[in-house]
Amino acid sequence: MKHWHMVTYDIRDEKRLRKVARIMEGYGVRIQYSVFRCYLSDRQVERMRWEIACVTEKEDDMMVVRLCPHCVARLRSANPELNWPETPKLWKIL
Repeated sequence: MKHWHMVTYDIRDEKRLRKVARIMEGYGVRIQYSVFRCYLSDRQVERMRWEIACVTEKEDDMMVVRLCPHCVARLRSANPELNWPETPKLWKIL
């Protein structure tokens, strides 16, 4: 089952920062410079954490926060495009 997650990171090296941002763009939508919202299963979260661990060092930090449906419903952004839907839109491949 998938849940919303908020992922934030602090990467101390510019090269590693770009690599982590590129990885994260494959998992979610950028909300702020180093904050992403992701709709992931537990398995996808572990895969994402593993991919990021492969490029980061001990001095770097990352936090993944799983949000309950009630918390997601209460989140609001100044930018309406960034509001979190209960479930994201599904993509159709043509």
